[in-house]
Amino acid sequence: MSTVEMVPPSNTSGATYDKAVKATEANGYRVAGQRRTFRKRLGRAVAYSAYMLSAAPIHLGFFIAVAVLIPLGGGLTLIGGVVVILLGIMVARLGATAQRRLNEKTIGAERPEFIYAVPKSDGKVIRFLYPLRDPQSWLDVLWVFVSFPIAIANWCIAFIWVLMTSVSLAQPLTLWIIGVSNVNHGYRGIGEALNIPHPYLFDAGFGFCMGLLSLVFGPYLVNAAGNVQFYVADVLLLRRARDRADIERLTRSREAGRRAESAALRRLERDLHDGPQQRLVRLNMDLARARRQAGSDPVRAQAILDEAMVQTQDTLAELRQLSRGIAPPVLVDRGLVAAVQEAAARSVVPVSVHAGIPAVPDHVASAAYYVVAESLVNVNKHAGASSVVVTIDVSGGVLRLSVVDDGVGGADVSKGHGLVGLEERLRSVDGTLEIDSPAGGPTTIEAEIPCV
Repeated sequence: MSTVEMVPPSNTSGATYDKAVKATEANGYRVAGQRRTFRKRLGRAVAYSAYMLSAAPIHLGFFIAVAVLIPLGGGLTLIGGVVVILLGIMVARLGATAQRRLNEKTIGAERPEFIYAVPKSDGKVIRFLYPLRDPQSWLDVLWVFVSFPIAIANWCIAFIWVLMTSVSLAQPLTLWIIGVSNVNHGYRGIGEALNIPHPYLFDAGFGFCMGLLSLVFGPYLVNAAGNVQFYVADVLLLRRARDRADIERLTRSREAGRRAESAALRRLERDLHDGPQQRLVRLNMDLARARRQAGSDPVRAQAILDEAMVQTQDTLAELRQLSRGIAPPVLVDRGLVAAVQEAAARSVVPVSVHAGIPAVPDHVASAAYYVVAESLVNVNKHAGASSVVVTIDVSGGVLRLSVVDDGVGGADVSKGHGLVGLEERLRSVDGTLEIDSPAGGPTTIEAEIPCV
């Protein structure tokens, strides 16, 4: 493979030449980008045209079916017309389901897992009639009526663009065939009407230029028309379902947050009862004993006071340890990375921290810290590991962290070890937790938390 070195001419300064080279490269990139954009726009217009030409007959069929069935069912309500109305609704839902899949594949529209409401009762009659009460089912019916005129208009646009572009670009060939075969001596084009010399040549050039203009500017209109059709479908068929899915996800997150908070409070209460509270009870008893012996046996009283001082120091240390589980000051004062490094420094097992991240919201930093802190506690208690690697990264608006140890493995949410609490805590901030811990190790705990 050869390389070409660009050398400035002898009569051109290096700075001027560098500017010229950069300008040439920029123009080249701009032209290449414009070509890619044009090809992309043209390709989308061709795809949209194929969709609009084929969709109009389908929309016509759905429109006729729904427009006949639902009014007919309404007129026959007293003699079983409800079944006819339900049939019309199900036809509309069939077309809407196909359009949702098309929106998902074509414009990347998110399709929620649950679109239609599900009755809470198990009664067969209620389940059969429930589409009549489902707002999304009626939005599907509305979409059939609204999308039909749009589909017909888009069919006309696509048909005219395809016909005009193909006929105009083929104009030179068509006129050449006419001229060679002499099959149409009565042909009169624009050139003859305007008495222009060489009318066939003029008509061929004029038609080809019109075809080029249609090829270049027509995709704007075709793509806009197709986007209108997809947008209407997105509003009527998907937006309500997405909003409902967001509400359900928010509700689950809030419930998970409450459960995590409740579990943390119960754990703190248990730790306070089993630790500092017992030490304070003993401290109170020791001080009372020292007071009783202060007059009769000062030496013994002094020894008891010394033991009480040790108990006081131990209680303070334990309270500090518990306070770290509530809100570590370093997390608030110096951020997530510093808090993780402090937690790593307290670990008996050597920990390597790889983290260089921007500032993240407080709830994200708190959740990430607790994942690391709880994981390191489990490593020290259960893993039998010789090293741990903590990695924290932020990209695409998502914080990703992993804690990997070379211990014995076997960590699982069902076994406890604080992992259930981590799942609940992450779920409360729309995060996820994955654990890979085969028997024999290594153990990998990964978490992802949106930074919103």
